[in-house]
Amino acid sequence: MGQSYLTGLLITMAIYECYSEEIMIDLMNMSALIAFVEVAEQAHFGRAAQNLGITQSGLSQMIKKLEQTCGAKLIARTTRTVSLTEVGEIFLEHARELLLAHELFSQRIGAVIQGDAGTVRLGFVASAALGILPELTAELHIHAPGIKLSLVELTSEEQLPRLRAGEIDVGVLREISQSQGLEMSLLTTEPLLLAVPKTHALASRKSVTLDVLKFEGFIMFPRTKVSHLHDHIYRLCNSAGFTPQIVEQAVQFATILGLVSSNAGVAIVPSSLTAIQLPNVRFLAIDHKDAFSRIYLATRMQEKSSPAAKKMVKISTDFAKGLKT
Repeated sequence: MGQSYLTGLLITMAIYECYSEEIMIDLMNMSALIAFVEVAEQAHFGRAAQNLGITQSGLSQMIKKLEQTCGAKLIARTTRTVSLTEVGEIFLEHARELLLAHELFSQRIGAVIQGDAGTVRLGFVASAALGILPELTAELHIHAPGIKLSLVELTSEEQLPRLRAGEIDVGVLREISQSQGLEMSLLTTEPLLLAVPKTHALASRKSVTLDVLKFEGFIMFPRTKVSHLHDHIYRLCNSAGFTPQIVEQAVQFATILGLVSSNAGVAIVPSSLTAIQLPNVRFLAIDHKDAFSRIYLATRMQEKSSPAAKKMVKISTDFAKGLKT
């Protein structure tokens, strides 16, 4: 074997020896590494000690302990000069890398603790993707770009058990009756509209009263999937003196509008669905004071929420307040 190979092997062994349990304690607080790098850069113990705010003797002791732990001389020191040994040169390279990694790690952990970074698992109802959800995600990107969203489409009823079990962090859902154990923040209120085929007798109107729908066939959401909105539409119709005649049921709003387009019946839907443009569907305003639907942001109680989830809730609710002013 050549002399250069043996020298390199010995240097490598010395560097790895520095990763003993004892030195790892020093690496955790980074004091020894910071001191070593400062001496290397200043090439002067006095200036390095002054910059570090410690005594020169204290600095010398830190370097001595570091060298003892490594089992190798890192700094060659005379009365006039301070220079690095061959092992010291390699150690300096690794020390700088470790300090940079430590700084990045500290920044990352700090961001997570402050809620400026992390992943939020967000459940959302499909109609929110046509309305307020894109606005919320854009607002989040502006104010907390380090927060990443993991999106999953769920009905309001499907979100409840997942929120309580911690399977999702935040839910964007419609008004629900069983919200125990959750914190609910109102995001927006949107009108309910009547969707009819363009050939329907009411299609030319801008608005309707509910009583004219008494003999219409309704396309509705199954109560097992969208219970509150289902019941709300029933209450609206009951207030006009009739019970809606259900001819078809569908969970997805796009399916409901598709059925309306095919002349299967009429449907009462949130106004966000006007984003789905079907040539054979018309949307009419409903002349009734309660013809609206609320969308909420739901989370577990604050003490159970992650910092990122809390930050998202604050950004979202602040944004929602701005919409109302």
